Amino acid sequence: MVFAGRGPVPPHIAEAMGVEPGSEVVIRRRHLHDKATGQLREIGASYVPLSHAAGTYLEDATVVPKALFLCVEELSGKIYHRAQDTTVIRAAERDEPGLFNLAGGEAILHLVHTARAADDEVLEISESIWPADEVVFIDEYDIPKHGENPTSRSEI
Repeated sequence: MVFAGRGPVPPHIAEAMGVEPGSEVVIRRRHLHDKATGQLREIGASYVPLSHAAGTYLEDATVVPKALFLCVEELSGKIYHRAQDTTVIRAAERDEPGLFNLAGGEAILHLVHTARAADDEVLEISESIWPADEVVFIDEYDIPKHGENPTSRSEI
């Protein structure tokens, strides 16, 4: 954990959350390192509305007692119902080249995960950033029979 507490929501997260940029939320930032080399492998953050996280242990820079989504469900009294993942491959920017030990100009993969309750309220938004050359996608899924609707949707 590199930070936990209240802070302004960045513009790209504010848009997904449906709030004004700079609105205060509870933010939990983390850096995940390779145990063997110590090299940074992932930059991550979670953004939780104050209505669910203000004044709770989510503002402490400690490991939470269970998976974050279970903590948010417990604190909000709501169940995660639907999620949307938006993945972008882009050039590393700001401090990312230095943090990931990149020479510059390399691509990174940026994932924004928006989790909503059944009433469509955003319960949490998390984001993860990885060097693109270290990411492998593996999709495994059933193929629906003719006339059945698939259970997931992808957009390109």
